[in-house]
Amino acid sequence: MDRSRNQFVSNASHELKTPLSTIKILIETLIYQDPMDPGMTKEFLGNINSEIDRLNGIISDLLSLVSIDSGEMRLKREKFRLDDMVRDCTRKLAPLARERGIELEETVRDAVEITADKSKLMQVVYNVIDNAIKYTPRAGSVHVDMARAGKRAVIRISDTGIGIPEEDQKHIFDRFYRVDKARSRETGGTGLGLSIVKQIVMLHNGTISVNSEVGKGSTFTIELPL
Repeated sequence: MDRSRNQFVSNASHELKTPLSTIKILIETLIYQDPMDPGMTKEFLGNINSEIDRLNGIISDLLSLVSIDSGEMRLKREKFRLDDMVRDCTRKLAPLARERGIELEETVRDAVEITADKSKLMQVVYNVIDNAIKYTPRAGSVHVDMARAGKRAVIRISDTGIGIPEEDQKHIFDRFYRVDKARSRETGGTGLGLSIVKQIVMLHNGTISVNSEVGKGSTFTIELPL
């Protein structure tokens, strides 16, 4: 247990250190350089702002994991329409898809009412769609499909992205695990998002799985009891 905890602390420290180092370099450049072009100054400040957002994201993810591990994460269950929530997530991510030149489609086959933690399930669906968009090349597509299957709701998020090697698929939900570290850094990934997603789905007595082929894309399937 101590070894696992030490590894977690080491990984978390590394994730926090990277944006802090970038912020320090950018600020020192602003302080010690001769007067800079206003456009360049604005660009540097924009980069600093982005790194601060990244830090906030990492800290939020770490706090979520601590809450899960300690058993303090409580589900605030309420009745809501799962199909409406899926549509809402897709709508919110449509601008990101357009910006990246990706076609984002949804197919909601059934109206489904569920009693669950709406905000946490929204985090799950939003995160998986967001990943699909970020790891799909321009001119690709992402499709969100939701249907009822007996006493379960099934949400499938498919993309025509870079895919995940078979040997990596069993680790994709592990903490801090990233298939392509360079690409993850570029997209702001920490390797924590899918781990949190899986924990939230499990808290709802659901399952999440992935089926993927390199160069052809991935499909994440979330199943939730109704």
